[in-house]
Amino acid sequence: MSLLDHALSRLASVLLVLAVGLVGFGAVLPSGAAAPAGDFRPLSSPAKPTRLVVPALGVRAPITPIEVSPSGVLDPPADVDVVGWWKRSVRPGATRGQTVLTGHTVHTGGGVLDRLGELRPGQVVRVVTPRGAMVYRTTRVVTLSKAELAERSKALFGQDRRQTRLVLITCTDWNGTDFESNVVAFARPLGVRQS
Repeated sequence: MSLLDHALSRLASVLLVLAVGLVGFGAVLPSGAAAPAGDFRPLSSPAKPTRLVVPALGVRAPITPIEVSPSGVLDPPADVDVVGWWKRSVRPGATRGQTVLTGHTVHTGGGVLDRLGELRPGQVVRVVTPRGAMVYRTTRVVTLSKAELAERSKALFGQDRRQTRLVLITCTDWNGTDFESNVVAFARPLGVRQS
């Protein structure tokens, strides 16, 4: 091995150790990874959601409280431009449970959550409250049949989770008469951006 080869090999080893160390200490963030904790602070206390902002989908929509219907269905608000917050789910800023938001998909277009299925892990979702805008990072987006949704409803919407998360839900798979499935997106809270 020549002196130059030895020097290059040593430099490569040093750079590898340095890169591993930086990743281990959070200095290097792979695409889609959470921002450093110092960039965010917790919401001062849980607060009622008032607006949903999803930059990747072009969504900026008001939020109104909704309730499960007598038949056990969580229907979005009648206005296709408004997102519903299930008022029995936790408020943004809570330390346990799930914040559940739902909105319409319109098969001809124009529903507030028409494009929810296009959301990708790592993309940001903001829920504005009177105490600040909670920032969430999308972790997973799934499509479930109506039967699968019913089977998993406790896990998807139950409030006994140890760690909080945001759950967004809308309809999909229009068959000409009805929607056959639901898109469900999950996001974990990062907090409120530091000023």
